[in-house]
Amino acid sequence: MDGYQKLVAQALTTVSEVFPWDLEKEIKHNSDLILLDIREQDEFDMMHIKHSIHVPRGILEGACVWNYNDTVPTLAQARDQNIVVICRSGNRSVLAALTMQQMGFTKMCSLKMGIKGWNDNDFEMVNVNHAIVDIDQADKWLNRAVSEDKLTPCKNNVN
Repeated sequence: MDGYQKLVAQALTTVSEVFPWDLEKEIKHNSDLILLDIREQDEFDMMHIKHSIHVPRGILEGACVWNYNDTVPTLAQARDQNIVVICRSGNRSVLAALTMQQMGFTKMCSLKMGIKGWNDNDFEMVNVNHAIVDIDQADKWLNRAVSEDKLTPCKNNVN
């Protein structure tokens, strides 16, 4: 297990996860639920769960509190509201949920398997123009292979 996966596993000792099919049901029954997508802008624009709030991971902390340019009032006032954090595969969202817990948010969870899992279960997503995203197109984009240069450690970094 690499360092990133160890970090995620450690965060999962305090962060709970929700499966896509359970979230889909919860969305229908809980109008106060906040869906917080922490992916990058281009990822969110391409596809996201309808009614998600977009706050890229890089500005999350400032978005969660008052008096910052990045403040998102919906989040800053939601310390005790149910929030589901969403990313591509369910790793970044676990770490973001842990950060929010450390900032005093009490009802956090992460979408297990992320947007990939959501799409794998054929649940609807929309793009930045609110058009429904084709599931097969989403699948191609979400399951792109990692480039070869990112699979092997750099020779200069090998001890």
